[in-house]
Amino acid sequence: MKPSSLFPALFALLASACLAADAPSPTEPLPPILKADKPIVVDGVLDEPCWARAKPIRADHINSKQGVLSSEPHLLARFAYNEEYLYIGYETFDRNLVALGTGQKQGPPDNQREGAVIWKQGVKVDVVEFFISFGDEHFFWEIHQNAANHFNDVWCTVVDPAWPIAKSSLVPFGILFGDEMVIRDEGDHKVATAVRLKPKADGKPSTVNDPTDVDTGYTAEIRLPWAGLGAPLDRRTWIERDSPEPGKPKVREPGPWKMAGQTVHLIAVVQDGDLAERYHHSSPTRNGGWFHKSFPDWPRYRLAP
Repeated sequence: MKPSSLFPALFALLASACLAADAPSPTEPLPPILKADKPIVVDGVLDEPCWARAKPIRADHINSKQGVLSSEPHLLARFAYNEEYLYIGYETFDRNLVALGTGQKQGPPDNQREGAVIWKQGVKVDVVEFFISFGDEHFFWEIHQNAANHFNDVWCTVVDPAWPIAKSSLVPFGILFGDEMVIRDEGDHKVATAVRLKPKADGKPSTVNDPTDVDTGYTAEIRLPWAGLGAPLDRRTWIERDSPEPGKPKVREPGPWKMAGQTVHLIAVVQDGDLAERYHHSSPTRNGGWFHKSFPDWPRYRLAP
């Protein structure tokens, strides 16, 4: 049995444990993000051993009710890493999948991806979001993915009110959204995303943008290179190789990223357009408002050796 098929049973056990215990503070270290023994094949199927070992993270805190978990599952996330990437694997439980693309692509010429619509008047869109920072509350990535594997990467700058730019027309909400920036690839190490629709009661895959049936959600994987995410430079290593040209100096190339022990601030968010309370997330202490402006309440993870 694949780990992804175990998620519903695991959720019931996990939910009862979470509801019975006091919610942990994000200022306390959470269970570490484990290192993957082998590269993860990004196909949307959570069948690698690392996903079975990773602690599932519930993103079911109701956005308007601090510390209150939903009685039903909405998003279950898992994280892993290796010397080249941060990996995100997750499962949704949406009964009516709605996913719209922007029709526009971003990214390197050889790795283009269509953007996801995260809000549209009169349409109840669904999207999963992750906010990722290496400890800076002003600068971080906001990424989105939907059931059709549309993907956004937005570089966010949360402006300090004391900065002169705070009075600029560019930041009416106190946030500068760098929509034109993308998480860049590093050589052969590239951003990758994938989605796998879960089977419905009749055994057929769930459908996207079809309100006539009852879906069960989807599983997904996201692979993000450390260089593109902006990992601390002191975590980078370098490799010297002999020059292919005799008598020339050695060639210096980027080596693996030594990320063990690094702290990552990471909050998972799910937006289900069919719900009256459409936003749920993974922080037990957050109390509504812009996710961008609640950095102290984002869960904090350490990358294990």
